[in-house]
Amino acid sequence: MGALAGIHSLWRWVVLIVVLVAFVRGLIGWLRGGDWTSNDRTLAMLATTALDIQLVIGILLYGAGQHWKSGAFIAYIHPLIMIIAIAIAHIFSVRARRAATPIAKHRTLAIGLFLTLFLVSAAIPAYSWSRAWVS
Repeated sequence: MGALAGIHSLWRWVVLIVVLVAFVRGLIGWLRGGDWTSNDRTLAMLATTALDIQLVIGILLYGAGQHWKSGAFIAYIHPLIMIIAIAIAHIFSVRARRAATPIAKHRTLAIGLFLTLFLVSAAIPAYSWSRAWVS
């Protein structure tokens, strides 16, 4: 399970980068009034997919009992905040697709991904920010 924990640790960087890029694109589209393109839809989908993959890996680790070795933060707080963050990303992604105007789509996506980034960043253990691979 050490390799799975390492993959979970490395994949967080993919998640953070993809969600950050999608957020910035949404913010730029919102502030500049850009059109909602297929690239925006793809970025939103990639962000939620990256989060979903991270969730599956995390569930596998949790099921394997890895969480008990790390204390209350990893056992309870980390999974709860991450699940909330992923739910927010999905809810706002759907709301962005259903919004009436391109600016509303970008605004909805930017707000949702900002909240997601905030929660994900808060739920990553402080000791792991300085390392790319934590197992």
